[in-house]
Amino acid sequence: MRRADHSVDVVSPLYGHIDTKKHALARRLTKLEFELGGRPWSCEIYTGRNPDGVGLTFIGNEEILLSADSLEGEGKQLDASRVGVFSSAAVELIRQHRNDYDVVHAHGWAGAATVAHVRAELPDLPTVLTVYDASQQGRFDSRDAKWLGLGDEALDGRGVNALKAGLLTADRVTTLSPNYAHRLQRPGEGEGLGDTFREIQNKLIGVRHGIDPAIWNPGTDRHLPARFDPFDLDGKEKCKAELQRELALPVRSDVPLFGALGDVDSEGMKLLAKIGPELLRNDVQLVVRLNGAGELVAIYEELWDQWPDRIQIKTATDEAFRHLLIGASDFVVVPERAAPTDNLQMLAQRYGALPIVCRDGGLADEVVDCEASLKTGSGLLYDDPTAESLLGALQRAAAAFANTKALGELQSRVMRIDHSWERTTRLYERAYRDAISRHAQDLVET
Repeated sequence: MRRADHSVDVVSPLYGHIDTKKHALARRLTKLEFELGGRPWSCEIYTGRNPDGVGLTFIGNEEILLSADSLEGEGKQLDASRVGVFSSAAVELIRQHRNDYDVVHAHGWAGAATVAHVRAELPDLPTVLTVYDASQQGRFDSRDAKWLGLGDEALDGRGVNALKAGLLTADRVTTLSPNYAHRLQRPGEGEGLGDTFREIQNKLIGVRHGIDPAIWNPGTDRHLPARFDPFDLDGKEKCKAELQRELALPVRSDVPLFGALGDVDSEGMKLLAKIGPELLRNDVQLVVRLNGAGELVAIYEELWDQWPDRIQIKTATDEAFRHLLIGASDFVVVPERAAPTDNLQMLAQRYGALPIVCRDGGLADEVVDCEASLKTGSGLLYDDPTAESLLGALQRAAAAFANTKALGELQSRVMRIDHSWERTTRLYERAYRDAISRHAQDLVET
């Protein structure tokens, strides 16, 4: 947005891991003071600016914010007070600089709480809320309502729901995918908020995010052992061989390499593990990178015990390995229904790896299903989030790999798809204009 000539300020809690000196943040003399939960609060302000000219403001509070790594915790009184304090402080900050802002854009369920605060305390200011994963809602016991400082919109019969409050009070609501926006409104969907999503359908849209071509560029990527581009894919074969050597897999160019990246609590990664035995009976290779530890890692390790020449598992969060895995893979399996914030399906296409995604999910917007000849399409879709459907897509991919010439031409085509942020910027500009217009109309009607 800043590169499109907009003035942008990003506001975040000052978490304990943020080094104020490293980021050249200046501590301001003024403090943000307010009341919440029947007691006074005071927060410090640190400001700076990133290389692109985006204003940075960090809100600090030694009592509860400094000890946090994020605002994603749910259910505990401390989590509620953290969100409430940050939201209240953010509103006070905006109040002090009201003439500087045309619209407030908040993210996730914690941002939804801020949207509700803005509507209650600065009713003339338009707001936009982005929902990444509707299952993350900020649910708390009703006795913690005083710490969140939210109104009746947050009540859902089981306690306080921060996301619901933001959905009902925002002027525009976006998701990372038009398909995901539609799915949230269907009966039985919406993660328990289906009625709310249907109620706000006129202000709910999907805005696909982009990827940074400066960071994700196989022609210049410093993490790759060999570079490649849509016109010369030789470097991709070298990346594949290097990954195979690094993971002690047989170095073979004639076998399809599937890459999969996800979290240990991901339902999609659990589904992939479930079909592991059927998949690995074929002449394929599967490399899985999992974030975290636990039971799912053990399940994948059992697969490795049986097929050590066909599967390897990495649990490190090394960014260089992430680049190498995507660059080396022939196919990247993304078995999630919600659109991941890192746009893994776009990264796969950028690096000539065909994404395999569910048709009924937030990633299908970016993927056109390939037909048998591979003359059209940009990936492979499977119909349902079931083991049978996912296995069928992987088997189709393995069959497509045998068509070497057509596969190479398809990889070259998908690498040229435009996933830049410029498209997303234009869509958000439209969302902001709509929010401002809708808000003005609501004020007139009120």
